Amino acid sequence: MDETNTDLRFLSGRSGETGAHGVAPRPLPQQVAAYVRDLIIHDHLKPGERIRERRIAEELNVSRTPLRDALKILAMERLVDLTPNKGAVVVQSTDAEIAEMLTVYSELEALGGRIACGAATEADILRVAHYDKVMARAFAEEDRAAYFAANQGFHLAIVAASHNSTLMEMHSHLNIRLYRIRYLAVMSTQEWTAAAGEHSELLNALKARDADRLTYLQREHLGFAWRLLGAWNPPMTLRGLTDLPRPGKA
Repeated sequence: MDETNTDLRFLSGRSGETGAHGVAPRPLPQQVAAYVRDLIIHDHLKPGERIRERRIAEELNVSRTPLRDALKILAMERLVDLTPNKGAVVVQSTDAEIAEMLTVYSELEALGGRIACGAATEADILRVAHYDKVMARAFAEEDRAAYFAANQGFHLAIVAASHNSTLMEMHSHLNIRLYRIRYLAVMSTQEWTAAAGEHSELLNALKARDADRLTYLQREHLGFAWRLLGAWNPPMTLRGLTDLPRPGKA
């Protein structure tokens, strides 16, 4: 088997993965990692489940070497645990660990929004507005998968508009680890419906470059992820935020 071949059939059709549209293909272990990551964050491989290396290698038509390199990448992202003689297992985070990550994630997102209000270019704002339109269309068509993809693009675009590389890196790392729970939140009809109408407010605050209002709305908006844990009971650092008067309103 030629392990330098990155034109994998299992990734054909994924934008940018196989050199389509002039984008250079990524190294084979990164492509395999992307495939396994997708299985984890979309709940096809569940927390605590052992990753069957042979089965995945056969599905992808790759040897065990790039697969094991891919699992090392996912271990660094803390999506899998690697144990000698036991192989790879999908990380099973406790509610307390998820709450800790959500606390930091919420603050990073809010900080990104605050900085973006001063640093965003018009092109940045247009990019956020684009994802807002795509979300609205997906919501109208009841296409939750398309909605979630656009939702991810929307929030990442706001943070990217901060042009703060350190913040973007830290936010991206936590976003990967929390992707699954946010995906499940959107897949929940009630929470999806409740959160869907809030993005236009976020966009308007960014357009107005109203940092106080945007950061408030971002923290409030992420409440759906907390509610997915079973009850709205944020840690002390976030308690009381939902009771504060909205910036810009009496």
